Amino acid sequence: MEFSKLYMFNPFTIQNADSKQIADTYTKLQNELKEKPDTGFEISKNIELYANMNYLIGEMIARIQQEYDTLKTDISISENKQVYMQRKQWQETNKEKAPAMSYFEAMAKEYVKEDSKKLAELGARLFRFKKAYESIDSKQNALKKKIEAIRYEI
Repeated sequence: MEFSKLYMFNPFTIQNADSKQIADTYTKLQNELKEKPDTGFEISKNIELYANMNYLIGEMIARIQQEYDTLKTDISISENKQVYMQRKQWQETNKEKAPAMSYFEAMAKEYVKEDSKKLAELGARLFRFKKAYESIDSKQNALKKKIEAIRYEI
């Protein structure tokens, strides 16, 4: 991905880029940042870079959120099917009354345990990206205030 201006990414095509391309582009943007900007132009350039970095992070958040939601739905479906199958199997193989539903629900939760761990990992990953987004947003706002202060000094 090549970059050259503010909001350089097209929301209609960004989904075609793979995560590695996004990470590489993010790194390129990060390397373009001026460490200690002291002129209005340098500060503006950093604000522009941060805006583009946040766009990329936003795309990753969207991807992880989609994966998270899909897995959560799949877990719920599998768990519900498992409750039904376990209860049906019990009724077919045992003459006595079936245990409480919580028994079958616990068995179903055990069945989806590994997927639940994956869901937790995705949730943590999503949390990290959201925090990074907020952090960059805060940095952008601080730079905008710095630019305002420079304008009033002139």
